[in-house]
Amino acid sequence: MSTHYKLSFFCILSIVIVSHNYVNARSNELPIISTYVTSVEDQDQGVKTNLQLACRRLNGYVIMPKAIFSFNTVVGEGAAKNGFVNGRVLYRDEARYEPGGGLCQASTTLFNALLAAGFNIVERHRHLQPITYAPLGLDATILYGKKDLRMKNPHNQKFYIEATLTDKSLVIALKAENTPPHRYEIFTEEEDVEVPILDKSRPVRQGLSIYVNRRRYSGNRLLDTAILYKDYLPPVYLK
Repeated sequence: MSTHYKLSFFCILSIVIVSHNYVNARSNELPIISTYVTSVEDQDQGVKTNLQLACRRLNGYVIMPKAIFSFNTVVGEGAAKNGFVNGRVLYRDEARYEPGGGLCQASTTLFNALLAAGFNIVERHRHLQPITYAPLGLDATILYGKKDLRMKNPHNQKFYIEATLTDKSLVIALKAENTPPHRYEIFTEEEDVEVPILDKSRPVRQGLSIYVNRRRYSGNRLLDTAILYKDYLPPVYLK
């Protein structure tokens, strides 16, 4: 077995939101603590429609101190009865069109903003295969009733979600009344893991381990670094 390491940095900002109520107009005056952006330029219209619905349900939502945010609770089931349309859904070996397709981009975008805010992971699931709109290891898939994105607000203040969809981007910004004492930096390390391949005549993408880490700073002083989790993508034959 041989290994190869690659280090990737993702400087996001920091902080999020969750609560029982939505925000009033005063939240527009609050400073932005964290922002994460993903591209929608290559997404079909069905996915964009579903992302717009997700934005309406996320936008203005407040995450209370010490509360656990649940994506599925806030956005709801991506079903036709809730207004969602057919969009592209990624499976192991293919893409299908199903109601709510594309909601994983909303959960992934929010996930990265939450990580940069210092939120703690309660529940997060990776896609079976790499996605195009987020770096390896920094995705968060959801499936209503089975897979959720749940994150805990460890702070003593509430945070506010702003979710916006443009023709090119999905933007999720997080606001708070007070700037937190710490800022966070997310970075990944990739390790290629070579395993025996039965059919050597076919091109293969070897196995890959991705370590997701978070640094915590006070000003420019590094306080600590923590490994949040490790993802493993098994080898696959390339088409």
